[in-house]
Amino acid sequence: MVKNKKAISPVISTVLLVMLVIVLAGIILLWSRGFIKEKVLKFDKPIETVCSDVSIRTFVNEDNTFGFTNIGNIPIYAIDLKTSEGWSSTIDKIEKTVEAGTSMVIEGHTYNITNGEIKIIPILIGKTDSGKLKEFSCGEAGGFVV
Repeated sequence: MVKNKKAISPVISTVLLVMLVIVLAGIILLWSRGFIKEKVLKFDKPIETVCSDVSIRTFVNEDNTFGFTNIGNIPIYAIDLKTSEGWSSTIDKIEKTVEAGTSMVIEGHTYNITNGEIKIIPILIGKTDSGKLKEFSCGEAGGFVV
């Protein structure tokens, strides 16, 4: 007695396996793209190395307003203003370009810190490989204490 059993043909099963592998490879590729940083350049150098060339001099006025003078050759696109007092800290982003040789008084903030510090963290702007402009924060290590 012969039973008529039907199964998936080898061609169809091979096509299904190949499609499964392609879908899995696509998912892994999209997932791994988040781990690869896009290279940002300034003056044809990686922007991380340009951060060490930023040079500013901070000042506090008699009325407790404060700011900084850009004494380097690199324009600062914006700054992150980190105020630490006790166990808490806040970061305010101030979007104002400060060209080389110019000063900026930080408006809306006064220097009245008793148990903490104020740190100015430069934000530079560079170009990606695709030609788009992208901001880059120099981080706390590249910050300047007022």
